[in-house]
Amino acid sequence: MSAPSSDTKFEIVHLEKPSEEEIDRIVKVLSGAFEGDPFSSIVVGGYTDRPDIVHLQSRQSVAAAAIGGTIHVLKADGEIVGVAIWFKPGQSLNSTEEQRAAGWDEFVRVVPDDLRSWWVDYFIPLMSKSGKEAFGTGKNGEEYPLEAWHLHLFGILPQFQGKGYGKKLVQFAEAEATKDEKSGVMVVETTTDVDVIIYTKLGFEIKKQIAVESSAGNARLWFMMKHLG
Repeated sequence: MSAPSSDTKFEIVHLEKPSEEEIDRIVKVLSGAFEGDPFSSIVVGGYTDRPDIVHLQSRQSVAAAAIGGTIHVLKADGEIVGVAIWFKPGQSLNSTEEQRAAGWDEFVRVVPDDLRSWWVDYFIPLMSKSGKEAFGTGKNGEEYPLEAWHLHLFGILPQFQGKGYGKKLVQFAEAEATKDEKSGVMVVETTTDVDVIIYTKLGFEIKKQIAVESSAGNARLWFMMKHLG
């Protein structure tokens, strides 16, 4: 899609029960937004020459969110050009059989053994342990991020970046989260210095930083939190 013009009409919507076509469009948007991102290579074990793995890794998260998450999209003249995938209080990624059957099960079935082991034996336990240490326990006694609005995936096509639309996507969720009596907190994990600066400007604070290791390279990952109200 070409760069926006002065006549381009933008809107942000809560996408409920997205179609398969909309899920595929979101995956395409995320692919464009993360092109060249080193961490995107890490999560597929460096198998960037395997389009099936790259596609499945991204699609399984979107498909799981379509079942048990919250999807907000930025549209330009009716076409999706940005997305924020949240798991609000009581929701979490791949926590049900239905969510896992939507893509995760196939992903772990087709990937090479080393990548499967990295996810199951290393990365998922690392994120769980670090998230508990970073965010602690919420007001209802549950560990975050289960009591928070958790931003899992966020991306905008390059030609629409740097124009304030990302901020508006976050603020759209913030307006909903502020009314949510179960929470009052937003959390996110990010892997770049630039994103840390962006989220800091949006009111998030760093709670923890960890190192992520893999055969495809190493990375830093920040856990950030924002209290609402």
